[in-house]
Amino acid sequence: MKENDFTSELLSEIFENLQIPELFKCILVNKKWSANAIRILWKNPIEFINLNLINSKLSKDKSYLNIISTMIKCLPFEIKIKIRAYGINFDELKEESQPMFDYCSLIKKISFDMILNAINILFNSLVEKSIIKDQTCHYIVFQEICNHLVDKCVISNNRDKKINPKFILNAYNPKQIGSCNKRGSNFPLPSQLPQMKKSLSKLEKFNLNTCIQPRFIQELDNICKNILSIGIYCGCCDEHYLAEFIKNQMNLREIYVMSMNNFHLIKISEAIKIKLEQLTSLTISTGQISLNIFNNKRCDQLIELSIYNFCDQLADIDEWNNFFRYNSIRFKNLKNLEIQCNIKNFKYMGIFLNELSSLQKLELAWSEDEEDNQDLIDELFRNIAKYCSNLIQLELSTPKFTQSLEIILQLCKKLEYLNLLNTNKSNDLNEKILLLGNYFPISLKKFGVQFYLNISKEKLEEFLNNCFMNGIRNLSLGFYIEEFSNDYEIIMMKYVKLGTLNNEFFKSWLEFMPFILRI
Repeated sequence: MKENDFTSELLSEIFENLQIPELFKCILVNKKWSANAIRILWKNPIEFINLNLINSKLSKDKSYLNIISTMIKCLPFEIKIKIRAYGINFDELKEESQPMFDYCSLIKKISFDMILNAINILFNSLVEKSIIKDQTCHYIVFQEICNHLVDKCVISNNRDKKINPKFILNAYNPKQIGSCNKRGSNFPLPSQLPQMKKSLSKLEKFNLNTCIQPRFIQELDNICKNILSIGIYCGCCDEHYLAEFIKNQMNLREIYVMSMNNFHLIKISEAIKIKLEQLTSLTISTGQISLNIFNNKRCDQLIELSIYNFCDQLADIDEWNNFFRYNSIRFKNLKNLEIQCNIKNFKYMGIFLNELSSLQKLELAWSEDEEDNQDLIDELFRNIAKYCSNLIQLELSTPKFTQSLEIILQLCKKLEYLNLLNTNKSNDLNEKILLLGNYFPISLKKFGVQFYLNISKEKLEEFLNNCFMNGIRNLSLGFYIEEFSNDYEIIMMKYVKLGTLNNEFFKSWLEFMPFILRI
């Protein structure tokens, strides 16, 4: 089959699975390939540029300049005339600068803050070249570009359970370094963008990365009522206004609240509780957000729940016990559960897991004090094995004794992904890893370890042989070996040929290994 024989539909399906550098090569093949590759690259071009910086020969600013220049060239001529009426003149605003493709019509996701950042880079460049005198009019160009992109962007009704916001704003205070008293924002007040009110009203995702001036939240609250996803990474200075902002979002589906500071967010907790029954995803830090928000609430819409216990002194063990003992029946559709806390807080986890038949992904990470907690860990593992037979993905703190995992691996027959986390340094995995190969379910496709392994080549071969004899096929390994050498490579290649290890994984693993060894 020649390159011209591929239909556009087939090319699109193939290109969706390619890496960014490969897509750039496809652009050079012919017009059909170019159109299909460009369509993918321009879904969210600035994000793609950020992802590709490690391989790009261009600087970050130069890449941003190329993107924003192309966007301006794509503006309709009447908008260009409107901008030029303000005395703003540069090459991209000329009528003859219209590009071959209407790139703006391809964009499916817009980050308003990233567009503003690119505009700032462009205007800095124009000032340096003496094409314009200053940046006083850059908000005008910014508003016109955003309005045009929003008009072009395809708006779905977002009735499906998978949230995919199109219009995004990430706001933060660039002057705030360890202090919540310095107010400001990387993004202007909405009142400073009067021509963009309609576009801001379509905002679907809002991330607040530091405390910010309350006026910003107030003004945004007056405009935005249909946000689907809210992320709050501080909030102590803005709590009252953020709580009101949360309450006023009619279609809110995702909330993420996380801060390393030790303070209660009482008003935000109350706002989340009001919205709880309509949420599909919730991430909280306990203590800051009380676990009592779940009391007397049915969370039938909730698919993803993540709870982090960064502030032990804010959430006592009674709060955890009550959560696990009395709330399990309220999560009948929960598929993904992630909890990080002290191992003692999992005392009644079994009661909770007993009602979660829908659970497919479970991540449990725990810290331990100086006391012996092996009985608690063994009980936790028995409960996972007993109540979570439908698990597809499991991530756990590496237990002190590798054999503790045996009961889970024997009873969770659908498990495809197992990852051991590096939260507790004391374990015998280097000595006992070969045992795991005996217990892996035949469904397992990836086994990862979040720390370097110091295992002999003999133990590696015995581990892989146990996997082979156990019927494991096409397995990917997500770990690295400290003293890796050609002897290890020969052993692993043997099990690639036998079908135990995934060939594509192994090639990528070998390419990345030299870089890992240099760290």
